[in-house]
Amino acid sequence: MRLSIMLPTVAMLFCAPAHAAEPLNGYFIALDACDAYVSKNRRTNPGDVRVEARRAYDMLAINKVGGDFFLVRVPDAPVNSARWVSTACGLHVVEAGTTVDAPPADTTVMVPQEREESTDNLLALTWQPAFCESRPTREECRLLNAGDLPDAGMRLSIHGLWPQPNGTFFCGVPSMLVRLDNDRDWRALPAPEVDAETRAALDAAMPGARSLLDRHEWIKHGTCYGGAGGADEYFDDTLYLLDAINGSAVGDFLAANIGQRIEASDLRAAFDGAFGAGAGERVQVQCASDDGRVIIREIRVALMGRIDPDTPVAGLLAAAQPQSPGCPRGVLDAAGLQ
Repeated sequence: MRLSIMLPTVAMLFCAPAHAAEPLNGYFIALDACDAYVSKNRRTNPGDVRVEARRAYDMLAINKVGGDFFLVRVPDAPVNSARWVSTACGLHVVEAGTTVDAPPADTTVMVPQEREESTDNLLALTWQPAFCESRPTREECRLLNAGDLPDAGMRLSIHGLWPQPNGTFFCGVPSMLVRLDNDRDWRALPAPEVDAETRAALDAAMPGARSLLDRHEWIKHGTCYGGAGGADEYFDDTLYLLDAINGSAVGDFLAANIGQRIEASDLRAAFDGAFGAGAGERVQVQCASDDGRVIIREIRVALMGRIDPDTPVAGLLAAAQPQSPGCPRGVLDAAGLQ
């Protein structure tokens, strides 16, 4: 890029609510080596990333009208390549002739939100064989029914982790991406920025990622989670919860009853045995109809408290509000079309 075709500009003054991040076009030219934060408020900087002096970066946004941090794209930055950099560190420039007095009406730029990490969450876990009874043509279902995903036929899989209350959706997501998600055009959504370890674990634990469910869950729910580590932390925390449940007496109960009709009360009792008295009251069972059979398709688990590997799942369950039991009983479907 040639700097001679750029014109410096001041932060744009849009008519917008206070503290609303404002999209910007053009480039950020760093005048110094400065920290590039995932969270400017908490000063979190995974990878200790710094912008380089006299280098141009794609400009994404400013934190508010007349704000003090630019959001720029730092290629190859870990966790999240969208990073906050102090406005004192450089200049916002645009190509000559570019109109800058208003951003595009629609943009696909994700603007990270400064939010407290969600402590009120609902974990949705799928029984994949039941899901695949009604969607056998999905790639993950073809693999499952052919016997190529044996683990998904024996244990719970990730649907999503949903910040509450219900309706906490699409935080900092531009309207164009919201429409794409609602239209289920998930291939057009940006892939969540996660490291290789998380990606491998997520592909194993979320069969629906083959149909880009991970993109949908991140855009709709994960953007409201508020973890400083972005998508990587959101999915790592979800994987931690799944592993704790599948590795407990709950997982043993499910594996022992595949193909059988089970009572929701017995499943809730398994949660009590694994995580303490009352844990099962935080679990709701979701069922579906399949050619006259009632099959268990999903369980939803209420959790209260900050999720991390040092927080026992038993404590998260004990602090949550009791849930209605949902479906009273159903068949725990075996893999393959029945």
